[in-house]
Amino acid sequence: MTTVDITPSPRVLRMLGQIDFAPWQCLAELIDNSIDAFLDQLKAGSPPFHPMIRVQLPTESELRSGEGQLSISDNASGMTVESMAKAVRAGYSGNDPVEKMGLFGMGFNISTARLGRRTEVWSTTADAGEWVGLIIDFRELERNRAFHAPVQTRPKTADELATPTHGTEIIIKGLESDRIRALTRGNGKRRTKDKLGKIYGQVMARSGVSILYDGDAIAPRRHCVWDSSRSVESAVFGRVPAVLQIDRTLSPRPFCTTCWLWLSADEPTCVSCGLSTNIISRERKLKGWIGIQRYFDKQHYGIDLIRNGRVIQELDKSLFTFSDESGDSIFEYPIDATHWGGRIVGELEIDFVRVSHQKDSFDKLDPEWKHVVEVVRGNSPMQPRIAERMKLPKNESPLARLFSAYRKGNAGLKDLVPGNSKGVGLNSGPVLEYVERFHSGEAAFQSDAKWYELVLQAERAKRGDSAGTDEAAGPFPFFGDPPVGGTGGEADSKHIGEPKPLEAAPVQTIEKDDELSRVYEVSALPGRPSIRVEAYRHLIDINGKAFSVVPEGFSFRFDYNVRSPFFEESLDTPAGCLLVDLAQHFLAVSAESPRNFPLSSIVRTLQETYFPNDATTLSSAAESATSLLGELRRHFDEVLPAVSPIDLRSIQGSQLDSIRKQALRAESASTGDVERMVTEGRFAKYVQTDYLPELVRLWPGLVMDGQFFAVPYASVDQERLRAMAASDVTGCLEDVVWVSEGGGSSMSKDAGWRLRYARALASLRLLSSWRV
Repeated sequence: MTTVDITPSPRVLRMLGQIDFAPWQCLAELIDNSIDAFLDQLKAGSPPFHPMIRVQLPTESELRSGEGQLSISDNASGMTVESMAKAVRAGYSGNDPVEKMGLFGMGFNISTARLGRRTEVWSTTADAGEWVGLIIDFRELERNRAFHAPVQTRPKTADELATPTHGTEIIIKGLESDRIRALTRGNGKRRTKDKLGKIYGQVMARSGVSILYDGDAIAPRRHCVWDSSRSVESAVFGRVPAVLQIDRTLSPRPFCTTCWLWLSADEPTCVSCGLSTNIISRERKLKGWIGIQRYFDKQHYGIDLIRNGRVIQELDKSLFTFSDESGDSIFEYPIDATHWGGRIVGELEIDFVRVSHQKDSFDKLDPEWKHVVEVVRGNSPMQPRIAERMKLPKNESPLARLFSAYRKGNAGLKDLVPGNSKGVGLNSGPVLEYVERFHSGEAAFQSDAKWYELVLQAERAKRGDSAGTDEAAGPFPFFGDPPVGGTGGEADSKHIGEPKPLEAAPVQTIEKDDELSRVYEVSALPGRPSIRVEAYRHLIDINGKAFSVVPEGFSFRFDYNVRSPFFEESLDTPAGCLLVDLAQHFLAVSAESPRNFPLSSIVRTLQETYFPNDATTLSSAAESATSLLGELRRHFDEVLPAVSPIDLRSIQGSQLDSIRKQALRAESASTGDVERMVTEGRFAKYVQTDYLPELVRLWPGLVMDGQFFAVPYASVDQERLRAMAASDVTGCLEDVVWVSEGGGSSMSKDAGWRLRYARALASLRLLSSWRV
């Protein structure tokens, strides 16, 4: 019998099966090799026909019986027995890490050893009459410390000869059940499919490769970003598009093809192997894009870092932190909408940067990574005032441009943020439903048109025309022309030029309320019922009523008169009325009793789920309060140096002592250094939270007049009115500080406490509405 020597070195033998690859990483290692085969065909000028990779999983009963097997197959060009022997030899690799996905020769063996004890590799080419295979039994490999894999053959079937069939199949037997179940069961199976869709999304789209996971097609995961035709105006950079392309060719560098190391220009030999024969001059390319997601998210933002089409690190956030030469770091994003999270995303191909052995991260200590940082985010802070304070040049990088234009979360066109009919920023309800429908592949939600309608809705509301249409509202002279073309959809792509007289438009008396219209679900109720609501806003009476409801099975219609005294003369809102009647209908469709599920608890669940900005829970209020105060503190940190020198006598003595203690602890500075820090206006990050209102009293011009709050100050003629305006802001801030510092955790929540809490909540909402 013909055999192939795949004897590993003792070092490799010890490593097999011991490197901690997660089950999905084991699969990815094997999928990488198939994709490399397809890419080789493309480079050779013979593109594959309907390239496909199939992952077939064992059933639970097969796993329990010990008869299950896992297979990964492709229809690439196939391998000869000599090529196959090299591919499976532990410790061998002929792959170039800058050009191929299958980076390490041990990857095949490590992955298969962790999944099972016996591996069969079968391959055939189009002109061959048979399949050739190798069988690797890891138990025998461990026992003998040397291994010659027998070469097997099997004839092609008549159908395979007629096709003709070509490709490779890997079959793993003697499965490690616990690891395999992470790929085959419930959430584990779903998460694996999602993971494969994310890491291979780009290469699938680029090469046309399809991946079937246990018969289900893997859907490439795309970022839900604004179209590149959208843009906003930045005071620093002018008009900035919502998506910026990055395409930079770096200067060639010597590269050792034996050790896979980039060398400096003055190194004639490789520092690792000491040879010069395998050194070539190689180009380094940095390509990709960064842009603005259509929604904010506390976790889902950041830059995907990619090698050869495969995502190595998802949503990496390291570029959002500035690090100076001394190692000190400044976290820069998100800092203005932390209660919502971030929305800068992107994809960067950085094939020339080293990756870890598990291919789950790039080596940030690799000198090549510094080039990525320099090109994408720059070598100085993205916040201009901080860069100036540190005597560093202005940051004009692509990331700094996006940061400058899109860092805030104000509803409307200025920041390209969806909002509701009150002009308030919206990051729940319809926005999150739109996101879900985008990722489910619904055609109507692939373009950004529906999100943009919510941006226009907020813009109309802010200008006092919440019931009007986009056409009736006229041009937007303060924000430039709306973008034309792209994936934004035809409905909002008309050109708007110079202001012109408005033609009379028919008055609409009814329009759909997209904020309230959606599918609602209460998972706590038996059967997790969901009800689709259609809500309509009226400008005239509805049979003399403020609102009406029509519940029918799992649908629910809600009509309300926005001009009714019921709403205009009270604090009741259409959303609040809807939730009460909707909660009652949830009880009806679930055949449950208020005894088991009190109506008020369902109302609260619906409110927290779909209208979190209106929720009144202590935790949500404290989180929002802390976020607002944190943003204000950072704002003072940026702007106070502009009014230096600051008289130390203007700071209360107790507060000055506190600043000294905090600064000495954080920076190990001398007393003189701390006093100089205060004099230069670099102390806001060390003041106690309850002192922030006092900073506003001392320097109201730094936070009003649109600097932080949209409250007039300097433009007000009378000193008395200016003082009243500043007092309104500081009074609200004191309420917000009370909430953030534990006012909501009082042991005695009597009537007086509840009234104070209601006032503080109103102050928080008022300040949020003033936030620019």
